[in-house]
Amino acid sequence: MAPPALPPERAAAQWWTQPGAWEVRWQLEAESMRRDPTIAQLSLRVMRRMPDLVAYARRHGLQLWDLLAYSANAESADGRLRLVALFPGHPYTTDPEVLCLDGPRQSKHRNPPFDDGVFGKSALLCLYYRKDPDERRWLPEHGLLGLFDIARLHVANEYEWRRTRVWPGEDAPHGETPPARPDPALAVDPISPRNTVLHYQSPSPAATVPTREAA
Repeated sequence: MAPPALPPERAAAQWWTQPGAWEVRWQLEAESMRRDPTIAQLSLRVMRRMPDLVAYARRHGLQLWDLLAYSANAESADGRLRLVALFPGHPYTTDPEVLCLDGPRQSKHRNPPFDDGVFGKSALLCLYYRKDPDERRWLPEHGLLGLFDIARLHVANEYEWRRTRVWPGEDAPHGETPPARPDPALAVDPISPRNTVLHYQSPSPAATVPTREAA
């Protein structure tokens, strides 16, 4: 007898276990981990000790072992912060989620702004507006390094917002809003283009992708 089918959300989250997913994981990991030794995949045992990840899985109808998760450090004015990137779906079709597990959580751009109805509780960073042009959003070709660098800039902006109540970077209102106008000049070089993922080349250093934070 065949095992029962997984619920759709769990099946989507387990994309990384499917045949062929190793190529995309290589694209996310290899060059990024070479450049930033703080990036590491999280084990199930470590994830179980992270209440924010446990709450995320429960909220989205997932088990922790469904999730592909990575951690990295951010050195900030609030001290060393632990960042966690989650991939609840294939990164070519589903945006990743990044959580900041440490430090103050009051922010103009967390998602949701009110977690369980409480402002300043959410660990989930609102990094960019999903409808903006490609040059303003994270893409898999930027690797984990590009994603964590956006998150590092974000927590630095949060610190300044808490200090001055002015968001120092470009931002967009939460909710539905018109996308920014395309500006190809903002595009940065990928560190791991998909069409060369099987033919390793040493690319130039990555630059941070310009983003507008929004829910």
